[in-house]
Amino acid sequence: MTTKIAADGKYLARCRICGTWAEISPENPEYCKAEIFFEVFQLNFHCCGLRQSATFTIEKDTVDFH
Repeated sequence: MTTKIAADGKYLARCRICGTWAEISPENPEYCKAEIFFEVFQLNFHCCGLRQSATFTIEKDTVDFH
């Protein structure tokens, strides 16, 4: 799955069937994992009649030492 975060902060994922870029809301991730330097989100979206999943890895602005 091809994903990207646009310059305006939108989360985009490309449909594996038709290649259309879909905007995904990061508000309710299916899976979220936080590490010291990165956060990983798994977000779901629908296109071409299929439920698809996209994974985003984001570098944190601050280091988390908890």
